[in-house]
Amino acid sequence: MKFHLTLKQSFKVDIPFIDIHTHHSLNSEEIISVPSIFLQDIDSKNEIEASFSAAIHPWHATKYSYEQVSSMLENLTNQPGLIAIGETGLDKICAADYQQQKLLFELHLKYAENHHKPVIIHAVKSWNELIVYLRRSKLQFILHGYSEGTELTKQLIDLGCYFSVGKSVLQITHRFREALQIIPRTSLFLETDDSFVNIREIYNEVSKIIDIPLEQLKIQINKNYKNIFVNGKEQE
Repeated sequence: MKFHLTLKQSFKVDIPFIDIHTHHSLNSEEIISVPSIFLQDIDSKNEIEASFSAAIHPWHATKYSYEQVSSMLENLTNQPGLIAIGETGLDKICAADYQQQKLLFELHLKYAENHHKPVIIHAVKSWNELIVYLRRSKLQFILHGYSEGTELTKQLIDLGCYFSVGKSVLQITHRFREALQIIPRTSLFLETDDSFVNIREIYNEVSKIIDIPLEQLKIQINKNYKNIFVNGKEQE
């Protein structure tokens, strides 16, 4: 699905909610969702027209060899709907071998660089290692399911990261509330991930926390979407 928003159009149609990362795709006139697909589940013989992201999840890192993942990634090249690589990253509490996670993460980054795609990051107890990658890469990174504190958030803002916030805002901690308030609105996305929470609930809660009207928040996230995905796709 391609979505283009102009100032003229914004006065004629309702601005949709954008769910930047979900495992329960639901596109409608009101919602644009970007499903995150496990790379191993994609049939290279079938073209996916609607926007999606794909990667080997860190949890699955030991199920596939470097060569297998490399081949699967190359099969993505002709997929018209691919707009991002992810979710990929590092997870210290899952069972998958951490060194294999790093190896495949680096492979995903290399593919993203070669094909000019932003990367959706999964990070669990691994920020020190991830920041090393973020610092030396020129890629655009979206940190999915973000719910960290202000100190780390400031570091990641300085590195130019985007932040995708999900259901954690519905039971928000004081620590994350402070961090959410300093995230630049131009760097913000919202998501449902694998939950069955309605994306509207997340938008409504975030609009209250950062003190911005709901419609203005929708407009801003649509602009962010266009900046990182639509404009990037046009430049390929």
